[in-house]
Amino acid sequence: MKKLFLIGKSLKHSISPFIHNTILSEFDIDAIYSNLELSDTEKLKEFVEMVRKDKDVVGFNITIPYKEDILEFCDEVSEDVRIIKAANTVKKEDGKFLAYNTDWIGFKKSLEDRGGDVKDKKILILGSGGAAKACIYGLYRMGAKEVFIANRTYEKAQALRQQYKEIVDLKIIKWSEIENVSYDILINTTPIGMYPDVDISPINTLNFTVELVYDMIYNPYKTKLLQLAEINGKKILNGLPMLIYQAIEAEKIWFGIEPDKEMVSLIHTLAKSELERIGSM
Repeated sequence: MKKLFLIGKSLKHSISPFIHNTILSEFDIDAIYSNLELSDTEKLKEFVEMVRKDKDVVGFNITIPYKEDILEFCDEVSEDVRIIKAANTVKKEDGKFLAYNTDWIGFKKSLEDRGGDVKDKKILILGSGGAAKACIYGLYRMGAKEVFIANRTYEKAQALRQQYKEIVDLKIIKWSEIENVSYDILINTTPIGMYPDVDISPINTLNFTVELVYDMIYNPYKTKLLQLAEINGKKILNGLPMLIYQAIEAEKIWFGIEPDKEMVSLIHTLAKSELERIGSM
């Protein structure tokens, strides 16, 4: 049986195995996808050594906080990874690690499903980590022109602006000044509000104009931020569609498979039910 993994520091919130194993089952592929928590970069190195030796491992996904760290161990990177400087998917091929980023594709498709024409929209991104990098690249590919970024550490936001200066003119806004500007779309890329810390939000008021609030967190299904947005009459979108689309893209890289629209809809329904079953909704 072939093996696939999701690696990260804390994966108690993750339903990635449920989604991937559902896809694998639908296509009758003899493989199993599992979560594997790695406490630090030394454990990451040990994992890499294990995967290189294990002929049954086809590839793996990467989440917080190793999306940047994994690049040190990759032999080749895709064009989007070269720009984003973060990978969430690795394929093992002929003993080599090939790095990809399917997060930005998942983000793009999920926003498009919500009617996301971003070309003339003013967009605010909260955070500056690997998810923010994929988000910015996705917005660039969608033709976004006006993108603001806020991070509690100003220097990190500045580093992100420098990274993308050739393709996107990012405007940095101080966290304390978020409410002084109006936006069309607000996107939370931070893990603030993720299970088990479900009673916190990256911002606690929405005293400014915004049409759509997109929280990349999917567990809980409706974060405190999304609850706040809903109370204030805003459109909302959580991270489950993005998670599903990026997983589908990863499976395409590993096995060349691609679910049709009906299967995508089924996967979404099943994943939502799984979240409900484990009590996160």
